[in-house]
Amino acid sequence: MIDDFLFCDWDDAPGAMDFELMYDDAIARCATIVESLADASGGGRRDDPRLWTKALELYVMAPAIVNVALNYSVCMQFGLPLHPTEYFEIDQSATGADVYGATLEDAAFALLDNAIDLARAAYRLDPSYAAMARAYAAKLPTGLSRFVYTSRQDKYTWRAAEPAKIRALASSVLRAGAPSLLVGAAHGSIMAGLFLAELLGSDLWFLRFSMFKRHDTAPVVSPRDEAKIRSYGDGSKVLVFDEDSASGTTLSILSERVKAIVPMARTGAVIRHQSSSFRPDHVGRTWWD
Repeated sequence: MIDDFLFCDWDDAPGAMDFELMYDDAIARCATIVESLADASGGGRRDDPRLWTKALELYVMAPAIVNVALNYSVCMQFGLPLHPTEYFEIDQSATGADVYGATLEDAAFALLDNAIDLARAAYRLDPSYAAMARAYAAKLPTGLSRFVYTSRQDKYTWRAAEPAKIRALASSVLRAGAPSLLVGAAHGSIMAGLFLAELLGSDLWFLRFSMFKRHDTAPVVSPRDEAKIRSYGDGSKVLVFDEDSASGTTLSILSERVKAIVPMARTGAVIRHQSSSFRPDHVGRTWWD
């Protein structure tokens, strides 16, 4: 797993979080890093600071694979413009199924599923990542490979991405039974979610719900999202999570929306601030402000 090479300051977000890269370049760069780290791991070489730098780069870059695919899926399902550098606000009361058609919407939804699998493979340093990446790139629709992804430093997301905290959350979750599906609030929970899903061996899905970065007033949930989540039964095997529960508002609203679909879902957060009004069922670490 990638944390074999992660020796970082988990208090201050690293400069590596600040980058701008075309989508296909990000996927290819991840392949190069995965290959070098997988080789080093197999040879027992984990004490080289140069590898730590590469692991940090991979840790912050692999979420881009999911982020772009999620944006594309949302745009297709809600009839939004496909722009190479911009994200658009969403009016969920007016679905745009007639704009692109069911076939393209289905393909975009499936692409997101593939993107999550690919990013997870990067985190577990899967030697087959390069082959998976080539197969994924071959399926990308015209123009998506040149989408410009921009990442910025975020101390809250970074602090909640610390593997030790995520492992603590995983331990709490497992004591109550392993979930079959994790549903995370994107975009903030992607980094932590990829790692958590590997620890739990669970399926993983993300719903766009970014109150502070994208000004979403509610989770973006399409009929396809609902059908996918509902396929996991009553929710007793579903975990709704966010990386950082500061006020608790995001996780509270997200869990309410998911529980309208699967009422027995549990909740979790890597970090819960003591002042948060929402108390998740599972927490990795309580943060005293």
